[in-house]
Amino acid sequence: MKRNLHLFKLIIVLTIISIQQVVAQNSYFFPKAKALDPKIPTPEAFLGYPIGTYFTRHDQVVSYFRELAKVSNRIHVEVIGRTYEQREQIIVTVTDPSNYSRLEQIRTEHLSQVDPSKPVLGSNSPVIINLGYGVHGNETSSTETSLLTAYYLAASNDAETQKWLSQAVIFIDPSLNPDGRDRAANWHNAYHSFPAVGDPLDKEHQEAWPNGRTNHYFTDLNRDWLNLVQVESRNRLAFFHKWYPNVQIDFHEQGTNATYYFEPTPKNHESPIIPQFLYEYQVILAKYHAKALDDIGSFYFTKENYDNLSPIYGSTYPKFFGSVAATFEQASSRGILQESSNGPLTFAFTIRNHLTTSFSTIRGAVEEKNGLFKVQKDFFKYALEQGQKNPAKGFVFGDKNDVNLTQKFLGLLLQHHVDVYELQDNLSQEGKTFEKGKSYVVPAAQPNFLIVHSIFEENALKDSIFYDNTGWSIIHAYGLKYAKLNGPFSKGAVVKAPVAASSKVALERSNYAYLINSSDFNFTKAIYQLQLKDILVKTAFKSFTANTSSGKKAYLPGALVIPVVGQRVSTDSLYSALNSVARTANIEVNAVSSGFSAEGIDLGSSNIRTVRKPEVALAFGQGVAASEAGQVWFLLNQQLDLPVTKLDLQNFAKAPLNRYNVLVLPGGNYSAWDKATVDKIKAWVNEGGTLITFQTATAWAVQQEIVKEKLAETDVFQRRGELPAQVTAPKTKPDDEVKKDQKITGPESVAKTVKPLSERLDYARQEDVESSKRINGAIFQSDLDISHPISFGVTSRKLFINKNGPTLLLPSANKYATVAQYISKPFINGYSSKTNIAKVANSAAIIATGVGSGEAILFADDPTYRGYWLGTGRLFLNAIFFGDLLNNGYR
Repeated sequence: MKRNLHLFKLIIVLTIISIQQVVAQNSYFFPKAKALDPKIPTPEAFLGYPIGTYFTRHDQVVSYFRELAKVSNRIHVEVIGRTYEQREQIIVTVTDPSNYSRLEQIRTEHLSQVDPSKPVLGSNSPVIINLGYGVHGNETSSTETSLLTAYYLAASNDAETQKWLSQAVIFIDPSLNPDGRDRAANWHNAYHSFPAVGDPLDKEHQEAWPNGRTNHYFTDLNRDWLNLVQVESRNRLAFFHKWYPNVQIDFHEQGTNATYYFEPTPKNHESPIIPQFLYEYQVILAKYHAKALDDIGSFYFTKENYDNLSPIYGSTYPKFFGSVAATFEQASSRGILQESSNGPLTFAFTIRNHLTTSFSTIRGAVEEKNGLFKVQKDFFKYALEQGQKNPAKGFVFGDKNDVNLTQKFLGLLLQHHVDVYELQDNLSQEGKTFEKGKSYVVPAAQPNFLIVHSIFEENALKDSIFYDNTGWSIIHAYGLKYAKLNGPFSKGAVVKAPVAASSKVALERSNYAYLINSSDFNFTKAIYQLQLKDILVKTAFKSFTANTSSGKKAYLPGALVIPVVGQRVSTDSLYSALNSVARTANIEVNAVSSGFSAEGIDLGSSNIRTVRKPEVALAFGQGVAASEAGQVWFLLNQQLDLPVTKLDLQNFAKAPLNRYNVLVLPGGNYSAWDKATVDKIKAWVNEGGTLITFQTATAWAVQQEIVKEKLAETDVFQRRGELPAQVTAPKTKPDDEVKKDQKITGPESVAKTVKPLSERLDYARQEDVESSKRINGAIFQSDLDISHPISFGVTSRKLFINKNGPTLLLPSANKYATVAQYISKPFINGYSSKTNIAKVANSAAIIATGVGSGEAILFADDPTYRGYWLGTGRLFLNAIFFGDLLNNGYR
């Protein structure tokens, strides 16, 4: 009996403590809240810990929302896809049950906003709000905020909350980057101390490479809204286009010593094509955020930093569809507690600020919904008018010899809900021929013109401070044939979906050979798939014309020759394999019965060489640019199905490099490698390895004398203000030279005798002047040697390159080794100072240089930039397959 009484008292005490914790949490996060429905479990009651004391894993986040959906008819959970690590991507819909019962009707009515001919929505329509949390996985306060936001909306019964629910449909994306979220959460939980340690140098605050900012393939998902390279981006964009929210917020974190940021941004960070009235409306909503943060005593800033001009971001892409979208940035604790210049910064405090602006967003959107409806309607009217006024009345694209790249680009346009039409008749434009059935047209005059403009048009930006990429036009990145239509044009049927992959197999069996042209983007994919089936593949170094089973066909340099005799598989197995590869790579295979070509080299020529199966090692780990390593990993996995070995830098000293025949060094800092490791790599290349380097890794290879090429000056521009250790620093004068310049004879003559060491500028101009020295992803044009094996399959000498790094190469002394060279007037798109343009002009973009029996392919820039720069990405793939074939005895 006493034991039961003791147990009963213990339960009472624990219950009281639990209630006190809940009350304490609620009073901190919801200081003005009235009674909250006790039937709705708080996050801490469900998770077992107060919000802000641990980092909630993604599976726990999903489980909590599903629990809310069980107990509240205001909450609904929808799965919109899965990540590469198989975590669910969910959208939580929060609204009054009466709205949810007619949700599809609301959606259909809301989409009428896109049509300028239809009336603006009335006051009875609910405003659409999208709250996106945690696109950067290690900006952790936002996902925790999503739990509290949903809890309050489910549990509060006060008049204001009831109004919000009846007059709004609120979407919550609790984690736009689940894989990165868990990488960060697991790190912080693993190194969390009891009590918490605020020292910024504590391991809890110092995430290891690659940290949790990015997704599985180390892609920054907040730079992928236009590119749509990653599966998470495609899933969330499909949802966005179902709704076109009136307000969309992207919740982020910034440096620990900052305060809180919300838009508006500076005028010189705004897009030149977004209507000013859309930006002006942010000022109206900003007043709600300012009051809410004032009420809790939190400091903030606006009209500073952060780009607001390109559709690559989650806070800017929605603007191109009439949403009043914004970035919110909270100073990050990067752990439970961290010291800052503003005092101790707790995780709970960062969550509370984001929670406050989550509610101010809903409050402002509901109060201003009629104005938001008008803004969105006016936006689509404006976009259509701008399209009608655009000098280019439309755009035509497509290459009959590159079906897969054409369809890939078409698919991207359709994902952005761009109106695309079939080409009605064969067309010649700008000296290019476009064939009916293989090409498409995009009219400028359409409500989604601003996205069309972003994908097709050049955009030279004025001098300013830019946070990120300034040249983002996708058509330049893909390297696909296109032209502007400056006059009237006809169009065929509207296109609803990309053309399904067809079964392009050999027309008949051959006892001699099969051929595959190199013009299609998927031809390297076909090579590797055949090699996986143990099939011998050869490549032609010169063009030829063959009499094939489907008629006479011209083949470009790089064309694949698959002989029947000499294979390690039977004739039937070879035929079956080619059928399979034709289907999976969606590529044309043709049979030939003779090696005697109609024109050009014959199939037994010494200019047709065996392609070595690549065994690729990729430098990985601390020191390597994680984004570039992730891009290579992604491209080789997703395009080729190639299982690249990710080799950590610290393992190179003991790694058996002879296991690999291709080594890729992305940009980064390789100064940690000692002389023995460098000598080991030199020896490996000399013995026949293919070394491929990007950006600063290229500079490192030159400085380590692995290659005999030379760098141009690199003290003019930097990437994001950082000068890597391996790149030559700006030259300074020795002390004795400085003294010679000064020659001071007395105070009265100082002004006349002191020679300035540099120009004198006002301190306030420092950020503007120094930032202008960077090139942030501007697009430049180079001249490509299309006869070179690195260029196999490419038919245009005009190669567009995204330049976003400091490496500049001099053209090679070997007159045949400079694969691509920037032209004398190279600038195409984005922002670059005249000084930087002059430095880039005539420098080498790609060099393929012999090193003993091996080869080094040096890219001055990143050819796989953000996974969507396919025009240079295909050159990188060529380097992997053909790098060992470049030694022709003339170097």
